[in-house]
Amino acid sequence: MDRDIPARQDTDRMLRELCLMDDGFFSVSFSGDRENTELMLRIILGRDDLTVTSVGTQEDIRNMPGKRSVRLDIAARDREGNLYDIEIQRSRDKAERKRARYYSAMMDAGSLMEGMGYDRLPESYVIFIDEHDALGMGKALYEMERMDKDACEPYGDGSHIVHVSASLADEGTELGRLMHDLRCTDPGKMYYTGLRERTSYFKETEEGKSRMSDVFERLYENGLAEGIAKGIAEGRIQGIAEGRAEGLAEGLAEGRAEGIEDGIRKGAMNTARSMIRDGSIPLAKVAEFSGLSLDEVEKLKSGISDCQG
Repeated sequence: MDRDIPARQDTDRMLRELCLMDDGFFSVSFSGDRENTELMLRIILGRDDLTVTSVGTQEDIRNMPGKRSVRLDIAARDREGNLYDIEIQRSRDKAERKRARYYSAMMDAGSLMEGMGYDRLPESYVIFIDEHDALGMGKALYEMERMDKDACEPYGDGSHIVHVSASLADEGTELGRLMHDLRCTDPGKMYYTGLRERTSYFKETEEGKSRMSDVFERLYENGLAEGIAKGIAEGRIQGIAEGRAEGLAEGLAEGRAEGIEDGIRKGAMNTARSMIRDGSIPLAKVAEFSGLSLDEVEKLKSGISDCQG
């Protein structure tokens, strides 16, 4: 039996459930898309003068042997040479602040060649788009940089960390409309033309769906076909396909126990979200299938707010 058949047959179904807040769909949609990356950065950073010159997705920054490397969801550069990393964050990761610090350090380490002076370091921005309240202080946007504690003046080292709370952004603002579009599963209900057209391409055109089908099929080729096919048969494909398969594959590829654990956790969260969005499955059953606690499932439900309905 052709192991790719279930993926082909259910591509439409999986795509209907995906939004740009899903890592895999986010990376594919923004790959090489300078216009929409520029739109996103301009809105988040409040800058009209920013021009993106290059965009890459799922880019690896390698560390020394035996040290942890990183993979950036979106890596971009502007015409002044400034660097940007945009990350989608759906889980409540307690280590997120130190993750931002590490990503920032890795970007710096990779930006200077031997013999270059430190004054050549570009400005760098690590941006986390969080599904929930990023830092728990009720703000839609958090902008962080080092400060002189006594003078309350910026240290001025050119390093910036930004957290966006997607669930708290007001749709009456540009940022709120952007966050709505990232969380929206229906292209027809998106505010921004570029995002709507890009999402519609991958969800509704034969060419775009074919490209996404290739992505799903690669998940099968990574040895996870049986688990995904079982999810299809039981009506639970969304979280398994987008989260568990992708996260486990990444963890296995890295050969790290923590990567595998993160993948399982990510898959469980995405599976639970998909079941909650279905609306007909009791939360206790969602918890039982996903392996999450009932409290975690209830918190997920309270945070889910897409544009369906």
